[in-house]
Amino acid sequence: MSRAEGRRYEEIKAIQGMLSEGYAPVRIKEMLHTTYNKIRRYASGDPLKLCRFDGSRVSEAERYNKEIMDLLSKNTTFKQAREEIASLGYSGQRTAFEAYCRKLIAEAGIIYTPKRNSAGVPIKTQGKPVKRYVHRKDILKHIWSGKMLDETDEAFIYAKYGNLIEIQQCVVDFRKIYNEKSIDLLEAFVKRYSESKIKPIASFASGLRSDYEAVKNSVISELSNGFVEGINNKIKLIKRMMYGRAKLDLLRVRVVFAT
Repeated sequence: MSRAEGRRYEEIKAIQGMLSEGYAPVRIKEMLHTTYNKIRRYASGDPLKLCRFDGSRVSEAERYNKEIMDLLSKNTTFKQAREEIASLGYSGQRTAFEAYCRKLIAEAGIIYTPKRNSAGVPIKTQGKPVKRYVHRKDILKHIWSGKMLDETDEAFIYAKYGNLIEIQQCVVDFRKIYNEKSIDLLEAFVKRYSESKIKPIASFASGLRSDYEAVKNSVISELSNGFVEGINNKIKLIKRMMYGRAKLDLLRVRVVFAT
């Protein structure tokens, strides 16, 4: 017996001795500076077996192995089985008892079917059905970039969400405006989708109408304000980097040299 096992052995002997003398668990906890869990675990049993660290310790449920096997073979529920074993003296926790039952079922290959139908005949419970998920990002890529989806998934999505058909057509029509640089297509797009029942699309089309000249120029012109927007973004980045560290003069110098 190791030194640690010896200490545990003395602790177990003390707990069992005080319980036999009628001490309350709360008093034992205070006097031995232990826990309620240990008091419950070591309340009964051979101290020599309970103190071992080498795996030779026997669980409390193991003492009722035969009775538990018989109950599981009769498809008794875990709850009913624990109640019957508790009447024989078992005082372990519910989770430990159920874990031991599952272990016996797996090791002994017991056909365990505690559920019964309306006629009282045991039925085998089926596992949870495997769910198939289509991620939102895949749907977005399908609509925007034409990414292929599984035929079954695509049919299900369009059947369940009818708005996707109009959304995809809106994307196609808007892209066609810039590919063909057509003002006629732009006018048709604004007219058609301003009356859409999908509020975000209707709002987008109405926004194009409110700033129609700028949108029209972006369609027919080869020029782009991307360079200007890039400079603006660079200046904003410098401002964030300089925040709280310098005054306007140094900021101006950094912006001038950066641009």
